Amino acid sequence: MQDLKAATGEKRRLFQEAVLRWVTDQLRDYPWRKPGRSPYEILIAEILLKRTTATAAARVYEDFLHKFPSPQAINDADEEELAQVFLKVGLQWQRAKAVKALAGHLTEVQGGEIPCDLHLLLGIPGLGEYSARAILSFGFGIPVAVVDANIERILTRVFQNVLPHRPSQSLLQELADWLVADESHVTYNLGLLDLGALICRYVGSFCKKCLLASICDYYDRNKARLIKEEPSRYETAIGIRLRKVRKEKGIGLAKLAQLAKVSKLTIIRIESGKTSPKPETISKLAAALQIEPDQLH
Repeated sequence: MQDLKAATGEKRRLFQEAVLRWVTDQLRDYPWRKPGRSPYEILIAEILLKRTTATAAARVYEDFLHKFPSPQAINDADEEELAQVFLKVGLQWQRAKAVKALAGHLTEVQGGEIPCDLHLLLGIPGLGEYSARAILSFGFGIPVAVVDANIERILTRVFQNVLPHRPSQSLLQELADWLVADESHVTYNLGLLDLGALICRYVGSFCKKCLLASICDYYDRNKARLIKEEPSRYETAIGIRLRKVRKEKGIGLAKLAQLAKVSKLTIIRIESGKTSPKPETISKLAAALQIEPDQLH
């Protein structure tokens, strides 16, 4: 890691500044991002966000907190009560069982409190590295880096020249820890999450609009091609969300086409931004995915 620090030293400040500059007035507005959210409120957001969209999670977030304001309240509830709240985000019984196990651990082992220690957080059933670090940063105000798939993509692109071809998650986490802006870590972390979701996307990146482009190895290597490429005028959130939800649910193109009675080619064209879907097509796809149509908008 020392070699990587030395190789990225010049970029560190520029990287931080670019992310924080981009953040201005561009962060997505979700209820769990309101200032002053407690560690418990951040933990619940992380549970709700697993295997669903942020839009869907936002629909049940406040209702869940109102009904279950503490780990003890979850522990006292039965699984059916919990499942009813999770109906709108799907996988309600799995989520109910998971949150019961989590609350049981917190009440029995942690005295009903959310620990502010990474090792202890990782000992909570259902919490991984990303969620544990999100609780530390967003809930406790501790300057740690969060790394999800979006942030991994940013790091591997910006630092492509100094990273291995397939860097391990532990190496990317170490790099992220080295890069995190200590004084503004909450804004910085949220900015990176949104930059990856909105600009440095897996498909159809807006490299020419990215403030990291001037220090991005990926952009420097592929500039000639990327300058010519613009996301299709038909590419909207629908295609991006359709692909995301389909993959999260583990449904292949052929299976979705069969369930929705929509041609596989049509789905491919929607996901790639080559066509603008009709409302009835969106309704069919949403029904097949067991979500509300507006979750694809």
